[in-house]
Amino acid sequence: MTVELRQEQRTMLWTLTMHAHDAASARPILGDPYAAELLDRVDDPPDLGLSLGGNTPLICARAKLIDDVARGWLARHDEAVVLHLGCGLDSRVLRLDPGPGVQWFDVDQEPVIDLRRRLYDEREGATVVAGDVTDPSFWSRFTDDLPRLVLAEGLLMYLDPAGVQSVVDGALTGGATLVADTVAPWVTWVAGLQPAMRAADTGFRSSTADLAKVAPRLVDELSLVDATATRTGGLTSTAVRLFALVPHARNAMVLQTYERA
Repeated sequence: MTVELRQEQRTMLWTLTMHAHDAASARPILGDPYAAELLDRVDDPPDLGLSLGGNTPLICARAKLIDDVARGWLARHDEAVVLHLGCGLDSRVLRLDPGPGVQWFDVDQEPVIDLRRRLYDEREGATVVAGDVTDPSFWSRFTDDLPRLVLAEGLLMYLDPAGVQSVVDGALTGGATLVADTVAPWVTWVAGLQPAMRAADTGFRSSTADLAKVAPRLVDELSLVDATATRTGGLTSTAVRLFALVPHARNAMVLQTYERA
């Protein structure tokens, strides 16, 4: 299946490839049982190379932690709305298998959603939605009379600060919970040196500091560097633990949970 994606849309294939490689490894972190089959259906899947491939443990630890947080939240809410923003080709709705009282929405840009419709079978209770999450009018299509969980994985750093504010203002209705990964300000600069990012003509445009300025109450923060170190072994774990000793490195990427009263 031919895929025509541009800029940050191309990164979803990197993530899918990392999930597939992790699942095939001797010690999987996420263990996504769906990634490899999906990747097999994509013509010319990406070659991650050494640089991007080295991020596989971090990206899969991120997905695992978000799964765990979402699973715990769903266990407390039999009836709810879940907005999975920047869903890409992630199989999270299948991995979590939410109950019949949950309205799940997989949200992304039109080319991504078009591909997702072709690759995934319809699932009862799950709806795919194409749209611009920085457009204030986008959010009116979702009900606000149920508890709401907003998952934003690998998304906010690609938006500028105004876009981050638009997502927070639009997605977080009263009582809503946001689970999002963000990067330290210095990472936005370092990411711009990544050859794959430059080839995709994309980069990080905001940081943890930008989200903190506009988000509601912070209730939890986890270092994804620490999560990677504890979920790997051997040289990988040692290298990540040494990296975490560098000033400001431990919080290079964090997973944050916010709640709006």
